[in-house]
Amino acid sequence: MMYAAISADIVSSTTLSIDETIVLKQRIEDLFLFLEGRYPGFWGRLIKGDYIECLLPSAKDALRVGLLLKTCIKSFPVHDTKGKKLFLTYGVRMALGLGEMRLVDREQGIMDGEAIYLSGRTLNAMPVSNKQITLLIGATNKQQESALRTVGILIDALLNNATSRQCEVLYYKLLAKSEQEIANILGINQSGVNQHSTSAKWYCIEETLNFWEQLNFSGHE
Repeated sequence: MMYAAISADIVSSTTLSIDETIVLKQRIEDLFLFLEGRYPGFWGRLIKGDYIECLLPSAKDALRVGLLLKTCIKSFPVHDTKGKKLFLTYGVRMALGLGEMRLVDREQGIMDGEAIYLSGRTLNAMPVSNKQITLLIGATNKQQESALRTVGILIDALLNNATSRQCEVLYYKLLAKSEQEIANILGINQSGVNQHSTSAKWYCIEETLNFWEQLNFSGHE
């Protein structure tokens, strides 16, 4: 089975206040619970406060889940923006690993296999000096890895340019909510949702997701 693993760390998490850190932690854990219901077999955990590990038994869902995580964190409201530019711009550094898993034992807390090793190694190798790149993809199929990595970098650039409000709209777009539904949730009018969606280049993100979700990941050996 071709798994997808996500390894991520929250950017500049130490600039958040204690209260913000607690609320953000709960926000992420609530997202994990939601994703468990939406994607059977999903497992997400928050380690040491700012390090995230997720596992999905279906690689085709990995990019959408990764973007849900990114937009969830980037849309988090902070009370004082001073000193939090990196957090507000990037939110989270993330690596996706596509490969098999040798052992998945949630009861024992064990994720062991190529997918989680790949995501962890890829995140560790991400250049800290170049924070413009905050999403990389590693795959056991090296022929496809280059193309998938390019897709990740391009989609990441769009999200890093998106505002907190735009990320909020993108989050619900990723959940396939209509613009009117999003407007009702956020308490704004539908034209405002459309404006935020257009400014954040949702049409590009949607096309990229359609491309990713139609790929045959069973060919990754």
